[in-house]
Amino acid sequence: MTNATSNDKQENILKRSANAVIDLLSSFFLPIINLLVSVGILKGALTLLQVSGVVAADTTTYAILNGMADALFYFIPIFLAFTASKRFGVDTVTGMLIGCIILYPSITEIMAGGEPVYLFGLELQKATYSSSVIPILLAIYTASWVQKACYNVIPETFRGMFTPPITIVIVIPLTLGVFGPLGTLVGGWLATGYEFVYGLSPLVAGILIGAFQPFLVILGLHWALFTIAMNNVAVYGFDTIMALFGGAIFAQGGAALAVALKTKNKKFRSQAISASLTTLLGITEPAMYGVNLRLKKPMVCACVAGGLGSAVAGFFGCAGTAFALPALTTLPVFMSRAFIPFCISLAVAFGLAFIFTLMVPFNDLTEEEMAAEEEV
Repeated sequence: MTNATSNDKQENILKRSANAVIDLLSSFFLPIINLLVSVGILKGALTLLQVSGVVAADTTTYAILNGMADALFYFIPIFLAFTASKRFGVDTVTGMLIGCIILYPSITEIMAGGEPVYLFGLELQKATYSSSVIPILLAIYTASWVQKACYNVIPETFRGMFTPPITIVIVIPLTLGVFGPLGTLVGGWLATGYEFVYGLSPLVAGILIGAFQPFLVILGLHWALFTIAMNNVAVYGFDTIMALFGGAIFAQGGAALAVALKTKNKKFRSQAISASLTTLLGITEPAMYGVNLRLKKPMVCACVAGGLGSAVAGFFGCAGTAFALPALTTLPVFMSRAFIPFCISLAVAFGLAFIFTLMVPFNDLTEEEMAAEEEV
């Protein structure tokens, strides 16, 4: 009886911890969910225009439209700086300035250049901060402690004048010297781990990628796999990573569609339907952040279904001959290598996520809860 009680307590602790982590991650993205949905639609529309030949990729028209669709993802550290600052109690303007600094053109240029980068004689490991997540979240969390320390030491009259520069002087070197390289290091481990696992068993690699891809996206670690995928296409003429991403992407859409059918909230239903449709164009953020992660259980269903769908793609050795996110508009990229199994893997992921989410009960969002979230 004692063991059973102890096990129940451990399960409750794990459950509360998992819920706390999910709630924390959701709080960063929910305030910008409408923007994510909007740019997801724009990116999907641009992909359709490009595939249909209406807009060529080497034209200025494409460059402008791509900027409209891609700017949010490129500058997402600034948006996350705002939402994380509100969550951690940091002055929002200071937090956004931290995001702007790590994306400043001269810093971006030297980080992408061939020459070593030094700060006060110490060499910094190069890292890419555009479209990144981990560095800015760690930076804002650190800023919250620096700000608290300043408030305890600096008289109230001078806090507004001295706290922001002190925070920036401390946090920016830490971000450039530790947080950015940490994200790059973790991404490198991830890439090496993928190559090792795929070499042992493509099926197991499919299960792992399909199940955990959403969390890689949330943490910004998927960019490490993108680098390998691009290199594979350049060196070998094909790549398996993006084919395994397909199950995870379509599973998010299946779960979101099931939520749309089950929810009693008309506004949330409309949001879930839009999010589900954008996943078919390769854009998962609206479904992931705005629907499935928001409700928790649909996210679990999507991860399980994504793992099963991607396992099919891994087992049959599905691959693409160019770098492209799996979507209805990019199917030609995957036609030359196990195309039918690839299509089956997408259908399996979407269908199972839809069925699982229909079967699993979840706490529906009320109009009052949605209104409260939008006010955050």
